[in-house]
Amino acid sequence: MLMSVLALVLGACDADEGSDTTVADGGEGGSTTVATPEGFEGNHFDAIKERGTLRVGMTLQFEPQMYRDENDEPAGYDVELVNMLATDLGVELEISDQEFDALIPGLLADQYDMVSVGLVGRPPRLEQMWFSCPYVPYRQVVVVNDEAGITSLDDLNSPDVAITALIGSTAANLVSTMFPEAELVELEQAPAFLEVAAGRAAAIVVEEYQAIPFVAENEGTSILNPDAPFSQEYGAWALPRGDVMWQNYINGWLSYYISNGTLDNLYTEIIGPTEGLPPCS
Repeated sequence: MLMSVLALVLGACDADEGSDTTVADGGEGGSTTVATPEGFEGNHFDAIKERGTLRVGMTLQFEPQMYRDENDEPAGYDVELVNMLATDLGVELEISDQEFDALIPGLLADQYDMVSVGLVGRPPRLEQMWFSCPYVPYRQVVVVNDEAGITSLDDLNSPDVAITALIGSTAANLVSTMFPEAELVELEQAPAFLEVAAGRAAAIVVEEYQAIPFVAENEGTSILNPDAPFSQEYGAWALPRGDVMWQNYINGWLSYYISNGTLDNLYTEIIGPTEGLPPCS
């Protein structure tokens, strides 16, 4: 059963049929205190048009939102969106596939024009970068190992309970805020799931679309209160701080495709039913 967790997070499915895409592999994790390099002038919109490429930082490990398909090509909801964006800009798409904790330092170092990994604009992040309108809905749920005896959210707030979450994620922030007495274990996504499947952790806080296939493949795990999500949030694109023109273009682009139903339809087709996105204001 443990191998099925790795298949869930890193597995392959149908090939992506987006526009031309190049992918830059790898990257080491780093501190989010990296400063924006001095001397950058102008705006990213003009730089993208002049360069002829849209540089996007992603973590291709979260099927079906963003992952590598059976041909090792980028695929998923986020990949479809940034392909559409690059097409409308009239440029090629360059995806830099990084570990999650390397994305914010990379944006701050101007390695990407944007980060597409569904970040939530929590106040500490707002000091480092700007965010677009929401483009992806998140229903956070709690998955438990049944042998841990967790039957309610109250049971989680105990020093005897270990809860895993993706490093630096909104899920990790929820754990520390909602369950301050519990032991928070921050890991990459696959190891975070494995800890729960193996019984070394009692629970994981994770997006519902990842929780459902995990529980289906791992006997002895279940979603706590499946009819009531733990938290409903919305992910946004992370953008360079201070670039008003680029942020305005991105928000206008998202507003157009949200209002005509394109994003809702794409999310439903690739990920599943959605209650929709708020208007982009």
